[in-house]
Amino acid sequence: MNGGGAERQLAYLSGELARVGWEVHVALLSGGSNMDRLEATGAVIHKLAVLHNYDPSILWQLIRIIREVRPDLIQVWLTQMEILGGIAAEILRVPWVFSERCSTLAYPPKLKNWLRVFIASRASAIVSNSKGGDQNWQTRPDTGVPRWVIRNALPLDEIETAQPATWEEIGLESEQQVVLYVGRFHPHKNLSTLLLALCEVVSRPGIVAVLCGDGPLQEFIKRRLNEYLIAGRVLLPGYVSAVWNWMKRADVFVSVSLLEGHPNAVLEAMACGCPLVVSDILSHREFLDEQSALLVNPRAPATITRAIRSVLSDPEAAKRRVLNARAQAAQWSIPAIARQYERVYEQVLDRNKPLRLK
Repeated sequence: MNGGGAERQLAYLSGELARVGWEVHVALLSGGSNMDRLEATGAVIHKLAVLHNYDPSILWQLIRIIREVRPDLIQVWLTQMEILGGIAAEILRVPWVFSERCSTLAYPPKLKNWLRVFIASRASAIVSNSKGGDQNWQTRPDTGVPRWVIRNALPLDEIETAQPATWEEIGLESEQQVVLYVGRFHPHKNLSTLLLALCEVVSRPGIVAVLCGDGPLQEFIKRRLNEYLIAGRVLLPGYVSAVWNWMKRADVFVSVSLLEGHPNAVLEAMACGCPLVVSDILSHREFLDEQSALLVNPRAPATITRAIRSVLSDPEAAKRRVLNARAQAAQWSIPAIARQYERVYEQVLDRNKPLRLK
């Protein structure tokens, strides 16, 4: 239950399903920054005792838990459990739902990705959080599993009550225009191109960039900031839990990823009313257009620079886009998304009739 968006979505869904009367059990390997939220949902948590992520006992522990709980339905979440959880469900003949959290480009030809596809072909349903994710299965004639697209959920009430971060919290002594990035420091987030764009943006006085997150590129980013001589103008606060507060203080939110599913950080920035500069990719085009964001070529630093400067120099136009983006985000409340999952579960159970373990 680390700080990723997929883990957070699991906690949102578990909490709402428990609230409306489902008995929810969650089997997982480890805790993390989303663990407190999951524990507060009322779900029964089964923490597996493992030596490492590839511990062969994981499968047998899942089988033991399923025998004990006797669930009517299983939903698997993230690659490892998509494979092992799917195998356990198949062994014990329990209907199960496969979750697609990303898009086709996230799965290069590897053994585990081939195995993932093979296991998914046995599922009772595949739920993707984006059209791009759904296309990964639509184009596979060997996977005739019923499919749905259900977007990620937003805790709109919590976001509404969040207060803008103070300048001291951000690490600034006085008011400046803030360019904000929130996400993993990972290659597909395209941070090397973003840093090139930020070199030009922060060269103007009164502008600072804040990159919130952590990941495998953290040291690379620090080196680049020093090489570009902008370390003092680009802040790296690490993983930030109160990210909505930062979004409500920022003047522009930027995400120039090369691939996404249904990106949590972008959705949250929409709900927070933060103007958007995002990469012009299918995953963003599914729910954003020129009336709600500035969409840019993610491989062209100069176009990213121009878009950020456009937002900072024309707040009235940015505000009009913000209003459209917030109206779009309003449809993705946690109760609304959970109800869509319930409809999938009901159809799966109607088709399969709950299989009880003997």
